[in-house]
Amino acid sequence: MKMSKWATLALVAAVLLLIQWKGAHPAFAERLMNVWSHKKPLGGRELIADPDFKAGFLAIRACRNPDGDFLCAKASRYQLKSPDRPDMADVKPVWELAQWGSRSNLGGGGRFDGGYGWSTPDKRLVVYPDGRVELAVSGDSELGGKYNSNRAALPNLILQQTIAAPGTYGRHIPSLDRMQRLTFNLDFRRVYDDPNKKPGYDTSRHAIIFPVNFTIQNLNRRSPGYGEYVWLQISTYDDRYALQTSERDRTQIDLGTKRLIYFIPPSKLSNRSTHLGEWVQFHGDILPYARRAIEIASKKGFLRSVRLSDYKVGGVNIGYELTGLNISTFQFRRLSLKASTDD
Repeated sequence: MKMSKWATLALVAAVLLLIQWKGAHPAFAERLMNVWSHKKPLGGRELIADPDFKAGFLAIRACRNPDGDFLCAKASRYQLKSPDRPDMADVKPVWELAQWGSRSNLGGGGRFDGGYGWSTPDKRLVVYPDGRVELAVSGDSELGGKYNSNRAALPNLILQQTIAAPGTYGRHIPSLDRMQRLTFNLDFRRVYDDPNKKPGYDTSRHAIIFPVNFTIQNLNRRSPGYGEYVWLQISTYDDRYALQTSERDRTQIDLGTKRLIYFIPPSKLSNRSTHLGEWVQFHGDILPYARRAIEIASKKGFLRSVRLSDYKVGGVNIGYELTGLNISTFQFRRLSLKASTDD
């Protein structure tokens, strides 16, 4: 099934250049950045800034057609901050919150079972003191109780940040040729998911998925393919498949960005199903898949360069994409991407 891709990190990076924000306290900003230093920590250097979401979110307002309505996509952002972190009150969030295709905008704020979050009748986002993040949605509310796969943008709630791509928090990291390992980690839990099937349901079109996406991007300004990228996707949950296994390369052209998606088989990172409602850890080296994605994307004409020295991890996003009427709640924690180099 081809899911809509809401937002492209490339577009986000370009927009961020237009909205540079000068208010971040430098000491706090440095703490969020996980600055790449000459010291070599055990297990590699963390590439994801503020993995516990301490500085909150920079929310993008809901857009029904983000790919076709540029004015909506570039509209001013607004901040969602937790009062539990007064030390981060003046820090610009490194995480953006995209609400493409939604009927409503998260706002206000309040307590949810010990956490602090924001909700509407359609969706909810909560951050807990122990590092858990919760995303919930009522597809029945978002889609008005009717399947509509032909909408310009289907509901989603996506947390995203730039890593090496240009932007307020874009930073210097090693290129892929310098890496020995690129270790991904995520703990994921399906708290609740009711598919809420109604007349017109089609298993090939209607679902809820919860992917983690990285862009592997050419960031060498001297390269003729500068700016080009391929998506690298890890599917933590798809309500139609209890355990996704594949030994073959699987790719798909993303309808929103017209870029190639390379799917990392979830079974390579975990041998447990997320349909059981328990915490499941996804862990492993995704560097071989990043290299493979570049190779395949080049052969298919999506990338001009095959030199690993041209490519870095451009950005990351995580969240749900919805085409069904599902009523669902998900949690995740310990999101990490660590790069180990030979120097």
